[in-house]
Amino acid sequence: MNEKTYQKAINARRRAFERHKAKHTLKEKSTLQSALNRVYEHVRKDTFSPKLKNCFRCYSPPAESEKHIRAKFERFFDWIKAGAIVFTELIWKDNSRSDLVICLNNGEVLIEEIVESEKEESIKLKEKKYPFPIKVVKA
Repeated sequence: MNEKTYQKAINARRRAFERHKAKHTLKEKSTLQSALNRVYEHVRKDTFSPKLKNCFRCYSPPAESEKHIRAKFERFFDWIKAGAIVFTELIWKDNSRSDLVICLNNGEVLIEEIVESEKEESIKLKEKKYPFPIKVVKA
């Protein structure tokens, strides 16, 4: 085998390896464990436990209204039935707290905020602060 043919074979093998590596990386990023790892990167470690997944948490009135709690529980239960892992009242590194953090089987993470009388400015601030996309749900 001459040098030119040998180099072509080496380069073809290198490209095949890079394609395989990219495919594996993409597959790895689109898993539930990947979503959980991404959430773990952004939470306050002293307030987080894996035992909190799929555990409903709320604050008693007047901290949260009964309407807010019921709406949060309905969304929580819908996501659980859909097979997602859900965290409620998760505290982020900046000490902000979101109603629901949803980890999906495809690696996506999203946040749902249940709002009753919250002002638009408050929601915009949360969109900037939170590490994942927010969906606002009216109570």
